[in-house]
Amino acid sequence: MTISSYQKSLWARNILLVLFSIALIAALVKVSLGYKKMTLYEQAQEYYNAQNLIKAEQLFSSANDITAISYGDEQWNSLMLQLSATRQQLEALLQEARSAISAKQDSQVLETYERYQALRQNHEKQQGELATYFQQLSSHLGMEKEWADYYKLALQDAKDQSKANLAQENYQNESFIRTLVTIPDEYFGGTKKKQSELATLFQHYEKTKLRMLTASHPFADVVAQTAKSLRVYREIGIKADWLVTQLERFAQSEINQSIHKKDLTAFIEQAIAYRKIEDVLPSDSAVLMAITRHLESRIEQAEQHIRSRQFTKAIELYQELNALMDTSKLISGAEEQWLAYDPARLLKGKYPDKTFSSLLSGTERWGAKLYAFGLDEADQRLYFAAKMPDDSLLYLDQALSEVDMKSAKASNSEKLGEKEAPLIMIEATGKERLHSYIGVLPDLSKGAIEKRFSLEADEFTVIDSRHVVVKNAVGKGEQEFAVFTLDESGLVYDSKIADSEATTEDATETDEAGQSGNPPSGPPPDGQAPHQITVYAGPGEEYEMIGQPTSDSSMRVVTELNGWYQIEYDGKDGWIRTQ
Repeated sequence: MTISSYQKSLWARNILLVLFSIALIAALVKVSLGYKKMTLYEQAQEYYNAQNLIKAEQLFSSANDITAISYGDEQWNSLMLQLSATRQQLEALLQEARSAISAKQDSQVLETYERYQALRQNHEKQQGELATYFQQLSSHLGMEKEWADYYKLALQDAKDQSKANLAQENYQNESFIRTLVTIPDEYFGGTKKKQSELATLFQHYEKTKLRMLTASHPFADVVAQTAKSLRVYREIGIKADWLVTQLERFAQSEINQSIHKKDLTAFIEQAIAYRKIEDVLPSDSAVLMAITRHLESRIEQAEQHIRSRQFTKAIELYQELNALMDTSKLISGAEEQWLAYDPARLLKGKYPDKTFSSLLSGTERWGAKLYAFGLDEADQRLYFAAKMPDDSLLYLDQALSEVDMKSAKASNSEKLGEKEAPLIMIEATGKERLHSYIGVLPDLSKGAIEKRFSLEADEFTVIDSRHVVVKNAVGKGEQEFAVFTLDESGLVYDSKIADSEATTEDATETDEAGQSGNPPSGPPPDGQAPHQITVYAGPGEEYEMIGQPTSDSSMRVVTELNGWYQIEYDGKDGWIRTQ
């Protein structure tokens, strides 16, 4: 299709007309906006001159939003822009304050209030229109009234809550304490009045609460509740020395009663509870020092028990005190001393259900620091226990099936064998002779008990570490007084000393008549005074002398320790020298 020149000219004219119209409209709009801006600007100046700064700033802000033209005095415009910035700050702050007040967030409410006061003081320093505008706008927005209403209500609610807590004896919610502290001083009438009023209120509340708690709650609850309050006061910067004094007085009284009554369980419970609140107590707390002193005195008491050989009491006391301090080492030390005093506990501890006869113990034998051995009739065995130099424990046993266990007695032969490794002798009623004799040697390096010899005879007398005299032995040495030598193979016949005239039956009759060399059971012959034996309370002459039975008194050897026998006689326990 061909477009004529005329049509082209028409199109060009139409386009120009459209562009012209647009330009004209834009110009008219700009003129209109410019007029509106100038009108708003002039009205703002009128309100400004009339000291209605709020209305002036509103009109200026509307005029300033029109950017089609620039208009007005730059200095005045700068002032009005500062007023607009102040308005925006206060409106944003008011929004934050209302949000915090609605949520009852005391700390956030206080934070907005303090920011407001800082802004107010800053504007007051500047004076002039800025200070006047700040006052007019804050009053117009009702900002101070927002805080005033909130704090007056919060103050009343806090006081009501403190009264309700005391009336109901329910102290779970004590948020009123923090609320009261966050209320600005001016709502109390000034800083000094606030300090005085809060001090009176808090002291009345805490003293009343403490009095109620002590009347109806256990010690631990009273201490925990009071410590909770002290932590709150410390966090909010309130000195509460008066409350610490009240708490110390109460705790001292309660703990002193437990000490006076010798109620260790109560004392320990109280001490634990009080030590848990050390963070709120002074470094020189009289109660904490009293706890420490009494604890030290009980430790000394346990040590006294040990010195008196009352090991069970000492260990039980240490175990009780372990709740207050780590007494594991003290318990271990007491166990060590008890074991050194009574090595027989080596066996008793290992075999608590067994009943031992001929239970003997001692020190420094067979390479052991401590040892104990005894016979068990039910098992027909010899049991041996040793504590080694490295503090390890070794337990051995030896079957004695051929022995009449009802009559068997075990002893530590101090002469037969090496001085530090003597033989253990088991003597019992024999089958073919009056007695049977078994000699065994603990070999701790091999972890075994070696049977060195076994024989039956009417008599058995140790001469030295390697030789014995045997009367009427079964086999070699029969109807002889013969010397036997102890060598690596056992007890070997060495030589005859003399014939043994008495038969086994004769010897039996002699024994029954009390003429076999053993002391008679009856009183001594006329004119002979019995030998006096001194019995001590412990294995040493430093212990108290508790009696002097005669050699013909009935007594039973319980154990042997370091040259002393523990005996029972006439219903008493004591210690005598082995001589």
